[in-house]
Amino acid sequence: MIQLHQSLKRSEDIMKSLQRFFEINMKSIDGVIETFSNKSDQGYLVKIFRSFNHETDLVIWFYESLENKNIQIAYSTRNNCDANNNWIDKNKLNIKYYLIKKDIKKTIIQNIFDTVNKYYHLDEIIEMPDSLKI
Repeated sequence: MIQLHQSLKRSEDIMKSLQRFFEINMKSIDGVIETFSNKSDQGYLVKIFRSFNHETDLVIWFYESLENKNIQIAYSTRNNCDANNNWIDKNKLNIKYYLIKKDIKKTIIQNIFDTVNKYYHLDEIIEMPDSLKI
């Protein structure tokens, strides 16, 4: 049987929940979810089109690191994203690391929400549902 690799399953699960979460709780944010694959990692990214400015609009990469066995969320601006959706300069990334454990998806989505909310000065308030689990 051919199966989706476990690291992609986790990333896809986070991506689907994040997409649903943004549709419900952050209707003022526009963007697109795409895939990326560089030499060491593969996963998904969100390109946010709040101001339509490559210098300031946010890109969020999320993936499971096969090397470190954790989930990594990397933040940068769109001018640090190449045509293949890879980051250009790793030094311009703000990377957060999450151990793979129960309820980690809820924590990740809450942290992404908090980061986007603060970055764009949205002052949105939500409560995370208990049903978000990996």
